Amino acid sequence: FRLGEIEAAMGLVQLQKLKGLTAAKTHAGSRLSAGLASLKGLRTPVVKEGCSHVYYVYPMILDTAALGAPRKQIAAALRAEGVPGVSEGYTNIHLLPMYQKKIAYGRNGFPWVRELYQGNVSYQKGICPMAEELHDQSMMGLLLCMHNFDDGEVDQVLRAFHKVWGQMEKLA
Repeated sequence: FRLGEIEAAMGLVQLQKLKGLTAAKTHAGSRLSAGLASLKGLRTPVVKEGCSHVYYVYPMILDTAALGAPRKQIAAALRAEGVPGVSEGYTNIHLLPMYQKKIAYGRNGFPWVRELYQGNVSYQKGICPMAEELHDQSMMGLLLCMHNFDDGEVDQVLRAFHKVWGQMEKLA
């Protein structure tokens, strides 16, 4: 958590590259959104006017009922078509072991068993139904953080999505 002088110097140099790195991700994400807009049962990120998105992860919501195929098979088909960085779901923080076992620091249950906290909070599955549904069934992402996608690579990803969507009935 504390940077030494050398790490801080490297960090400063890396920060000088930030605009170029984020511009490339923004460009790829915008092209993906435009190219995927016509696909039934797929919601892509919405970027409101005056806002930006750097697409560390390009999140998508699948309407698996409308598509007639589960996310697992859709993701597998995209991977088979060569789409890199397809992720299914994400981490529900409240279901991590730290919260389930209520042990964050040490072995004695801190901060849940201190005089500062007198409550009894539950982190059981079901307390965040929308987040859990996204994780379990409908959220899919492209990890744009793994690679700088140029226009040709974005075109390949778009072709793969359109091909998989064109064969969706075979995935059911």
